[in-house]
Amino acid sequence: MSGADGPPLVTGGAGFIGSHLVDALIAGGARPLAVDLPSAWTSSRNLDAQAGRFEPIGLDLAADGIAAVVAERRPSVIFHLCGQASVPASVREPLRDYEANLRATLHVLEAVRHGSPESAVLLTSSAAVYGEGRGVAFKEDDPVRPMAPYAVSKLAAESYLALYAQMYGLRTASLRLFPTFGPRVQSHVVYDLMRKIRDNPREIVIEGDGRQVRDFVYVSNTVRALTLVAAGGELRGEVYNVGAGEPVTITRLAELLCDRMGASPRFTYTGTVGPGVSVSWIADTTRLAALGYEPAVSLGEGLTRTVQWFVSSTPGR
Repeated sequence: MSGADGPPLVTGGAGFIGSHLVDALIAGGARPLAVDLPSAWTSSRNLDAQAGRFEPIGLDLAADGIAAVVAERRPSVIFHLCGQASVPASVREPLRDYEANLRATLHVLEAVRHGSPESAVLLTSSAAVYGEGRGVAFKEDDPVRPMAPYAVSKLAAESYLALYAQMYGLRTASLRLFPTFGPRVQSHVVYDLMRKIRDNPREIVIEGDGRQVRDFVYVSNTVRALTLVAAGGELRGEVYNVGAGEPVTITRLAELLCDRMGASPRFTYTGTVGPGVSVSWIADTTRLAALGYEPAVSLGEGLTRTVQWFVSSTPGR
């Protein structure tokens, strides 16, 4: 990581992926800065074991405040993970989604432009920008057709990163994450299915017809992708897909989780999916593989680790 000489900075550091990234940076010898909402540091226990090994900073990126931190600390790289990550929530509250995902990103970019232009900025975007899948893997230069406010805000944030690289010479890249799961996850499909199996091991309801396909990525693979792009990416505003190459239907995912949780429920289906939800998201990761990316943790092993965490974190259930 060349450029500015300060510590790496992770926005959303108290959250699911962010806390795993902080863990990895510490393991690599850094003492990272971790930015998140003050309320997140109050409620999250994700980094309790790392107390003293990183610097927590409480602030709301949508309300700015990041400029002084960036100018003073001159981070070598900013991993911008903070944001709103729910498609349904964006449909309910598009303005809040804009504030959390796009306004916050612009504050980060402006802080770097004015206070530390040598700092690299990596954005976690989403496969949602592609819109409806075609049953084949998406490539980064495929057309994008956002179907929800969340996807629009992420795509706009990507565009700003590319523009700031072109117009102001900043070092930026965006990573389109396909669904990430692992210990500490508190939402989305894998977590929701585990919770349903725990709460009613006799019957679980699956959204849609269960044939929706997803390219699920274990969290350590996602963290590896972030660090690889920071170390070896061109950082000229380009985009990278982050997938795992093991696409699976939601019904098959539910079966795998049931096997690991010792349950044999009956599956029922709603028949429909919510607004903005695609039937198929599969990643082509050729561009990322050129930097040395290869998923080290398989879907099966990742699910085993995630179930072990989930069971141990819900005692008495």
